[in-house]
Amino acid sequence: MSDGIVIVGASVAATAFLERARECSYSGTVTVIDHDLDAPYDRPPLSKAYLDDGEVESISVDWDDFSVRFIRAEATGVDLIAREVEAREVGDGATLRVPFDNLVIASGAQPARLPFEPQGTVVLRSAADARALRGCVGEGNTVTIIGAGAIGVELASSLSRNGVKVTVLDRASGPLERLLGGHLKEEITTWLIEAGVVPRWDVGIESVRETDNGWEVALDDGEVISSDIVISAVGARPAVGWLTESGLLSDGMLIVDELGAVVTDGQAQRGVYAIGDVATRFDESGRPSRTESWSAAREQGIGLANHLFDSEAEPTGASYFWTEVAGRKVQVVGQVSPTGVVALDSTNPDRNRALYRVSDASTDDSWIGVNAQPQIARLLMASMTAPQSDTLS
Repeated sequence: MSDGIVIVGASVAATAFLERARECSYSGTVTVIDHDLDAPYDRPPLSKAYLDDGEVESISVDWDDFSVRFIRAEATGVDLIAREVEAREVGDGATLRVPFDNLVIASGAQPARLPFEPQGTVVLRSAADARALRGCVGEGNTVTIIGAGAIGVELASSLSRNGVKVTVLDRASGPLERLLGGHLKEEITTWLIEAGVVPRWDVGIESVRETDNGWEVALDDGEVISSDIVISAVGARPAVGWLTESGLLSDGMLIVDELGAVVTDGQAQRGVYAIGDVATRFDESGRPSRTESWSAAREQGIGLANHLFDSEAEPTGASYFWTEVAGRKVQVVGQVSPTGVVALDSTNPDRNRALYRVSDASTDDSWIGVNAQPQIARLLMASMTAPQSDTLS
């Protein structure tokens, strides 16, 4: 293995890769390219603790022991023949060409936008976005959030806790519909209302426009919602625009195999890998699928390091995700089936604690925990298995 490892993106997946590389006794220097001046940092706290207090410790990531050569630049392309990443340096805009033997694409995702969304709406993807939002909104302000996925619900919870009047809009029939398979929507809606949030489900949006007094969101039923700020939280899409001319994309997607190798025309590219939110895999039914979660990104980063450094694969468990809603920690173990039957497994009303089992005849049981960290930890431990090691041939 040569020292020519280049990572594009100082993401969660990249951090996991570097950690595991060090554990595997890899002592070479890894070059990381990222244009974010705050990187590296942890993104999940951006809509929670960091939005509340701005304490750097809440997002801090320590790379001091990883022998990283960090290039503050925006990746603009990949030359597969020359084996180089093309980049534009932050500041003076100088063009760089960074050679690689092995390229790890970990450029993550970027906020999706509604097709009619104007400039000026707020998104949350970076530490700079969180600081800007905290600086322009406070107690007594009104905010409309479009989208009730994890980011939208977390933002609503954080902002309302700090005295902001929040309305959340979504065309779905309830919050966190994709993540929780449509389950617990009545309970979560109640928590949001109790926190002072105004939830509006099953609504379509006709237009979003800025006025002299703020913002107006027109709904398809003719209602117009006015607020000081509009936050767009309608989802994310993989950050692959810089790869348009690289020959690595398939129908606009960065397809990878089970090891993380980028696949084009059915063949794995030599020494080119992708991990985290940017990567698309085929699920069991043969459909392209991406998993946007902290735990999945870490698992992919660790798995690729095991592969590259001929290390035995670590035990892996069921898929895992967590979020915060109105002061409650919601954790999910396994893939929640929308057609599954939900049963309350245990509860402690005094601590707002509940554990739900979601059963579906066609899949393994999954679990949704509310303030049920000990039970969820036991379920994750029980799901751990030791997979066979995948190594370089």
